[in-house]
Amino acid sequence: MTSETKGTYFHGGDRGLQVGDFILPQSETGVAGMSHPLHRKDRAYITPSIVDAHFYASDPDHAKPVVYVVKPEGEIEQDPDCNRLGGSFTCQKAKIIGIKKVPGKVIKKNRKAMIKNMHRLEAKKAARQ
Repeated sequence: MTSETKGTYFHGGDRGLQVGDFILPQSETGVAGMSHPLHRKDRAYITPSIVDAHFYASDPDHAKPVVYVVKPEGEIEQDPDCNRLGGSFTCQKAKIIGIKKVPGKVIKKNRKAMIKNMHRLEAKKAARQ
């Protein structure tokens, strides 16, 4: 656990929030995010990487992908599912202080990678059965 909040943090998501709003945990919003084995529904997810935020925003379920520039509130913790130290963090909530567009080419590239990975995982799962 750390209370370190220096630097800029981002959250990739769907358009709909405004500057001054908060990125809240799934347990409070009911909005399904990218799930992973150690996903915590009681925490909001943020990253110091705009490239990673572009990727998360590009989720095919997002009709209008954007990157929110955020300021985390409360203690931040390393995301236990992230395989890169410092790549992703969790926090109690994060205040939106800016909003950035995600370039169309970036969305297309990221969605292609997501679909390719999904097919790879499905094939791997089928091979085990």
